[in-house]
Amino acid sequence: MDGVQISLGSFLDYMRSTPRGCAGIVRDQREIYLDETSMAWAFYGPFRLALRRAVTSPDAVEIVAAAVRQARPVQQPHFRQLHAGFERWWGRAKVTGLPTVSTRWEIGGLAITISERSSLALRHRGGRTEVVLPYLKEPQLGTDSANLALRVLERAMPALWPGATPMVLDVRRGKPLRLRKNANRVELDALLAAEAAKYLAHWTAVAGAPVASSDVAFRPRPVSESSRAAGM
Repeated sequence: MDGVQISLGSFLDYMRSTPRGCAGIVRDQREIYLDETSMAWAFYGPFRLALRRAVTSPDAVEIVAAAVRQARPVQQPHFRQLHAGFERWWGRAKVTGLPTVSTRWEIGGLAITISERSSLALRHRGGRTEVVLPYLKEPQLGTDSANLALRVLERAMPALWPGATPMVLDVRRGKPLRLRKNANRVELDALLAAEAAKYLAHWTAVAGAPVASSDVAFRPRPVSESSRAAGM
C-alpha cells in the first residue's frame, strides 16, 4: 500500500460515513490520484481560502462575507450558513491567525495529510496556541468522529506547531470541539488503526492494485522563532 494518502478532512468524512459513503470517498480519492486536474473536492475551496485570510485580517467577517457574495449559485446556501456560523464563533473567539505548515502522519501504511491550505493556526490572547481543522460539511459533526481527527492533529502537532493543542471547528454551527484531557488516547489510537486498515482495504477493492500518489509529498516547512513571536 505504498503511496496511499488521504487528507485529514477527507479521512474525517470517511470515518463518519456510511459503508456506501466510505466506498464513494475512496473512489473520489482515487480519481484525484489518477487525474491531477480533478475538481472533485473544489466545492469549498473558496471558503477555505477566505477562512485563512480572515483569521489574519482586522476585517475577518467581511472577508468571509465577500466569499459568499462571489460564490456560484449552487454554493450560495452552503456559504451563507458557513458565514453565519463563522461570525458567531469569531465574535467570541478573540484569536489571531498564525502561519501554518503542511505535514503528514502515517498509521498502518496510510499517510494522513494536514495541509496548510485546509488548516488554521490561532493564538489566544493569553498566549495559548491551537491548530484548527475547519469542518465545513452540512451534517453535524459528532464528538466521537471529531475526537479521532483531534487525535491525528495531536499526534502531528510536533511538526505543525510544537506546544499547540488541536481543535476542530464545526463552522456552520460555530462550534469548537476539543479533546478532553482525560480522553482515552490508547483507545483512540486503536480506532484510528482500524479505520486506516479499513480505508486501505477499500482502496484495494476499488483500485485493484496499489497506486502511487501523484500528489506532491507534504513536507513540514519550518517557521522561524522570530516569525512565531511576531505572529507572522
